Amino acid sequence: MNIEQTKEAIRIMQAFVDGKEVISMRTPTATADDPYWNWGNDTKMYHIKPTAKLRPWTADEVPLGAQMRSKLDPSRRWLSCNTGTDNDRMELLETSEHSIDNGKTWLPCGVMEEGK
Repeated sequence: MNIEQTKEAIRIMQAFVDGKEVISMRTPTATADDPYWNWGNDTKMYHIKPTAKLRPWTADEVPLGAQMRSKLDPSRRWLSCNTGTDNDRMELLETSEHSIDNGKTWLPCGVMEEGK
């Protein structure tokens, strides 16, 4: 392995030590709970499993007319009637939930994205 391949192998093994899930390409649907590191010349043999991350809505994604409620005081509710600013949407993500089925289910005020 060259220096760049070695750095990538170290990054993946360090992620494993830090508790992140590592996927072996030999069995890509299973995580490597007890990996047998066999790199050869292929650092693509193992990958760190991506983790999902919640991000605030963009102005176009705000569900206007949805019911909103405070996470701290669920009895405090209102209807979303505007998209707000970036700061408003960040605050909603941290402090509120929304429902588009008349309060049957409550969801985070943001979008779940796959991470790397």
